[in-house]
Amino acid sequence: MRMSRGILLSCLIVSGCARVTKDVPLDPNSPSVSRTDSGDGGTGSDGGPGSLRSSSSDDAGPSGSSGSDESDESDDDEDLSAELDAMFAPTIDCVKADPLEKANRVLYGLHRGIDLLFIRPIALTYSKVLPTPVQKGLANFVSNLTAPLRVMCHLLQGNVDAAGKAAGKFVTNTVLGAGGIFNVAGEFNLHETPTGFSETLKKWGATPGPYIVVPGVGPTTLRGAVGFLFDSFLDPVFLLTLNKNLPGNSQHQLLYADTGVQVTSMLISRSKIDSIYESIEKDAGNRYSKLRMLVLQQSINK
Repeated sequence: MRMSRGILLSCLIVSGCARVTKDVPLDPNSPSVSRTDSGDGGTGSDGGPGSLRSSSSDDAGPSGSSGSDESDESDDDEDLSAELDAMFAPTIDCVKADPLEKANRVLYGLHRGIDLLFIRPIALTYSKVLPTPVQKGLANFVSNLTAPLRVMCHLLQGNVDAAGKAAGKFVTNTVLGAGGIFNVAGEFNLHETPTGFSETLKKWGATPGPYIVVPGVGPTTLRGAVGFLFDSFLDPVFLLTLNKNLPGNSQHQLLYADTGVQVTSMLISRSKIDSIYESIEKDAGNRYSKLRMLVLQQSINK
C-alpha cells in the first residue's frame, strides 16, 4: 500500500517549482544568494529570484489595465526586481552544486512536460472553479491534517515550544474549527512555525547535497528529496491509515482518502505559485537555471 501511494503521489504531485517556492523567503536579513551560472545554452544570465517574485505579484492584476497603469507597473516591477536582485548577491556556485547537470536537464524536460500536460491544468481548474471560501476551507483542513507531522518534526529538532504551539493549534482547530476547516486558533493568537523533515535534517547538520530533478516530484536537493520521502511516509496520519482495524478502513479506504488530501494540498500549492512558474516559462533560454537557483536559494534560507 505504501508503494501504491508513492506511485500515485509521484504521478500527481505538483511541480518542484510549487514545492520549493511556496515559502520562498524574501527577508532582507536572510542569507545572500544569487547565481554563478552561465544560464541555458549560453543565452544569458539568470534573472534571479527577484524577477520571479516581481512577476508573481504583478500578474495578479487585471489584464485590461490602461497604458499609463501598465507603464507605472513596469517601473514598479523594475524597482522591485532590482531591489530583490541586490538582496541576493552572488554566493552560490551553481555548477558545483549541480554535478549531474546533463542528466538533470533531461529529467527536467520530462518533469516540465508532466507539469504542463497534467498538473498545471488541473491546478488552475481547481483554483478557477472552486469559490475562494471553499479553497480556503480546504487549505485549512489540509494544513490541520498534516499538523501532527509538524509537531513530530519540531520535537525531533528539540524545539519543544514550537511543538507545543503546533499541537495547541491542531487541537483547537480540530475541536472548534469543524475538523480544521476554520482557523479558529488564529482568533486565540495560536500560531505555528512551518517545518518538515528537510528542516529537521538541516537542524541535525545535513548539508543540502547535490541538486537533483525527479520527474513527477520536481527539482530539489538530495536533502530535500530525503525529507520529502520522510514527510510522505512517516506522517502520523498516514501511518494511522495503514491500520485495517480502524472502523471503515477494512480495505484501506482511509489511505485513499489521505492520498486525496495530499494531492489536494499539492494542487493548492501549485495554483498559488503559477505566476512565478509563468515568469520562468517566459525566459525559454534560462528556465532550467532560474529554477535551479530558486531551489538552491531555498535550501540555504530554509
